[in-house]
Amino acid sequence: MSASLLATILAAASLGTVERMSPERQREIARAALTAFDQAVDVARDNPARAAELYRTAAASWESLVQQGVANPAIEYNLGNCHVRLGRLGEAILHYRRGLRLNPRDAKLAANLAYARNRVQPALAASGENRILRTLLFAHYNYSLSQRVAAAALLSSTGWLLLLLRLRRKRTALLVLGLLGVFGGAASAASAAWELRQQTTQPPAVVLAEHVLRRGRGDGYDAVMAQPLGAGVELSIIGRSGGWVEVRLPDGQTGWLPEAAVCAVMPT
Repeated sequence: MSASLLATILAAASLGTVERMSPERQREIARAALTAFDQAVDVARDNPARAAELYRTAAASWESLVQQGVANPAIEYNLGNCHVRLGRLGEAILHYRRGLRLNPRDAKLAANLAYARNRVQPALAASGENRILRTLLFAHYNYSLSQRVAAAALLSSTGWLLLLLRLRRKRTALLVLGLLGVFGGAASAASAAWELRQQTTQPPAVVLAEHVLRRGRGDGYDAVMAQPLGAGVELSIIGRSGGWVEVRLPDGQTGWLPEAAVCAVMPT
């Protein structure tokens, strides 16, 4: 929790990302959240109850900025930190992942997410297919959706411009670079379209409260696994029916959970 994080948030305000809250009010809330978190750290050892109260206050302040339309990885980082301190692994992982969607290359977010994931039970390894996809499609997973959309527009426009120049100047370099730009733009666009489709058809989500994964929509169905899914388990939602969601775990297993037990990574 540093002044640089506050500066990042205030920069978002100057760019017009907040519509209903004045910059002065945003400053006030950001400073209050930073102060509450720092005070909580100071008293945590001697007065854990007071520390928990301060962490909740800080989290509520950050959340109020999110509710005003601020999409900022620093805020998600701070929210994740508050929830980790409160022992809310599900909420912590949810906010760290939301932050990484905004900035997939943020080292602090990645490190804190890894720390939180190591505390989740049961530990579910990704299937071999998922690991191979992440290796082959590194650009898809290492750049945000907005960055890939921007890359698609830039590469495509540059590529077609070079190809038009190639009609006037018969140079091989213009042809090669133009084709690379067009194909690169198409690949970036395909990556963005794929993610948007996945968000709609199989949105990623996080378990917020421990619950048994069932083979059907109801507590009367058999459990898929002997161990309940703990808070923080990450999964994909593949169906909804009657207050229950059908989910797929990282290892490929599927089952049903109450809708209230999970939260989508991307807010709806």
